[in-house]
Amino acid sequence: MDGDGEGQKRKRTFRQESKKKVKLDDGSAKLKSGFGAKMLAKMGYKGDGGLGREGEGISEPIQVVMRGTKGGVGIVAEKSEQQRREERRKAEANGEEYVDTSEEERRARKQKKAKAKGEARTAAPRPKKTVFEMEAAGMHVPLALQSIIDATTGASTPTSGVSLRGTDVVPFESSLQARVRRDLNSFSEAFEELQIEAEAIPAQEWALEKELDALERQMEEAEDVRARLESLRAASFTDACEGLKSLRAAYPSKPLHRESIAVIYPLFSDMITSWSPLDDALEQVAVAFAELADVIQPRSRRLTTQAYTHPSEALVARTTVDEEEAIKRGTTSSYETMMLKLWLPTVSSAVTQWDVKNPHPMVHLLETWTPVLPAFVAKRVLEQITRKLSTSVHEWNPRKFKKSPHTWIVEWLPYLKPSDLDPKGTGLVAEVKRKLRHALQSIDLSRGPLAGMESWRKVFGRSEFDHLLTTHLVPRFAAYLRDNFEVNPAEQDLAPLEAVFAWKGLVSNQVIGELLRAQFFPKFLDIIHQWLSSEEVVFAEVEKWIEWWRNEILKADINALPSVASCWDEAYTLINQALDLGDARMTDLPAPRVESVRASPETPQFSKSVNKDPPRPAPQLEEMSFKDVVEEYCAEENLLLIPLREAHDTTGLPLFRITASATGRGGAVAYLKGDILWVQNKKDKSVWEPQGLGEGLVAKAEGK
Repeated sequence: MDGDGEGQKRKRTFRQESKKKVKLDDGSAKLKSGFGAKMLAKMGYKGDGGLGREGEGISEPIQVVMRGTKGGVGIVAEKSEQQRREERRKAEANGEEYVDTSEEERRARKQKKAKAKGEARTAAPRPKKTVFEMEAAGMHVPLALQSIIDATTGASTPTSGVSLRGTDVVPFESSLQARVRRDLNSFSEAFEELQIEAEAIPAQEWALEKELDALERQMEEAEDVRARLESLRAASFTDACEGLKSLRAAYPSKPLHRESIAVIYPLFSDMITSWSPLDDALEQVAVAFAELADVIQPRSRRLTTQAYTHPSEALVARTTVDEEEAIKRGTTSSYETMMLKLWLPTVSSAVTQWDVKNPHPMVHLLETWTPVLPAFVAKRVLEQITRKLSTSVHEWNPRKFKKSPHTWIVEWLPYLKPSDLDPKGTGLVAEVKRKLRHALQSIDLSRGPLAGMESWRKVFGRSEFDHLLTTHLVPRFAAYLRDNFEVNPAEQDLAPLEAVFAWKGLVSNQVIGELLRAQFFPKFLDIIHQWLSSEEVVFAEVEKWIEWWRNEILKADINALPSVASCWDEAYTLINQALDLGDARMTDLPAPRVESVRASPETPQFSKSVNKDPPRPAPQLEEMSFKDVVEEYCAEENLLLIPLREAHDTTGLPLFRITASATGRGGAVAYLKGDILWVQNKKDKSVWEPQGLGEGLVAKAEGK
């Protein structure tokens, strides 16, 4: 064990380790044998001189310098020794003189240069005055100070002294002289300012006297106004208005709107208490308010404003006008508040009780008061009236009420908003148009035109009115002539034709001509053909009969239309052909032909709009089916007409559901046969009952 232990090397402790001198590595070994040195050697670096192909780079590693400040890099522009050596080496290599540009040396050079120049600037001396100059300016200088002043100003007078004790003479110090001089200069400047102010005192005194006079006059005016207003409180409304007029004449530019309303308010309140607007519009009160507009309304709310000038303004140098207090936007003046609290509730109550079909009292009331009403008050009243008019139009049924809405609506048109006047919108006129459309589809044509149609044409406009008639009335005319008019030379019934001619003026002549060509002339020419084909025909009678129709029934303006003229030509052509054929006419006379005639450029076009709307297509004389009538009625009553995709068991006609529910359920099941609507009985579904377009159908659609 011992032998083995001796053979082994013993481990040394920390204290037993040999102390060898360690050489400090300055990095030169790495520069010569490190990885970087090998890379530089491959690039051609030989170990001396600067880096780069021409040796223009640094020749020493960048030196690390500890900085004592806490600022960041670059806050102090100092250079290390390595940087200076590099700059010196480059300057020598280029043949230049090296100049150190460090911040410390640059600052030192600057201070040295400034010291060499010795720049010391002094302020310019303050100008000084002599005793003579001060006395010339009106300032008294004591005798003891005259010599001191002359000494400080550099005058030729010798400096005097002041005897303090016996014969000892103590000269004044220069600092004391300067101090006294400064005080005297200050006194001199203050004295000059006082002289200037003294010269302005008379003018200021005059201005203050004038201002005091103006204020006294204002007080007298205010006292006079107060006394006059106080005397008007116990007067009647008429006397109060006259008193306010005289007050305005005495003070034409003084604001009096608050004071005048304080006088008028109780009088107007007593008058409104027992007022019935529809029986008495109080025209004299409205006229009085119009005459007092410049008294009861502030200038900012009047239609015509005038500049306010105080009577005493011309006597005062500065402005002393009492400006009228501006009324903020969104607030009301005293007059507007009075009309809002007194006039509006009474009139609103009258509108509620007013019979809308008697518009004259309400129109007269509004015409009387509109010139003196605040805009927002008039707007509220018109909105209430418009709502009542809309309700009356909605409740109007042309089948039940013979009185047309134009009798109570046309007078309100000048007062309505543009949105209520648009026939294509959703306002009042659009509601009237919807009702008229429904009326045109259901009226009895034999009774002639609806009342007020001429007025509605002016309201809707020619283009819109013609389109309304062409779409909803002309197809009914065609069906009416087809079913009710017959040509009978022996006993002619003109009632159906006269019913159509009654609409002449509302319906254009061109449309009437097309109706005649489509429904009258085929029957007329067929009778002529039969007459000419008979054995006992008398051509003179045929020609006379044609002339009777042409001259007595159809007038010249209708006959001049190309569509009508071509039909007359066809009638005369038949007569000529019959004459040419002789007896063969009974078998060989060709049937008449009624061809559509293209309108010539001279033909007046239908539906020419005053507003120059795009031209509408030529009116199509298509007959309106009963299904269309039912659909229109359902739309009028807010009902749904829904096809069920089923057929009636017996007739095979399609079934529909008429319901008031938005879900499409409930209501009544019906089918159309001819011009009759058949509705299924809810209790016995095998029973179908005829149902008219009226309240009964609406009740069944609502499930009642």
